[in-house]
Amino acid sequence: MIENVRLVLDMAEALLRVQDTIGFWQPVPLLSGILELPAWTAPSVALGALLSLVVLSGVAVGSLGVLIAALLLAYLVLDQVFGINLELAV
Repeated sequence: MIENVRLVLDMAEALLRVQDTIGFWQPVPLLSGILELPAWTAPSVALGALLSLVVLSGVAVGSLGVLIAALLLAYLVLDQVFGINLELAV
């Protein structure tokens, strides 16, 4: 079992060496600015990340609400206007 773990670790090290050789980390220039910030900015960066997560969660919940409203409206139009009766069989 230890030999299998050692094999996986060797493969991971070889992959990291290949990534360093081909410059894999250079296509991610946005993270380089964040990684070079002083340590005292960490709380503000964490707070900004948390606030953006809250905003994006609100957008997702709002989108779900709009989807449910649109499905309800489509059901009412099909049922009341066109007379098509829809039933969900589980």
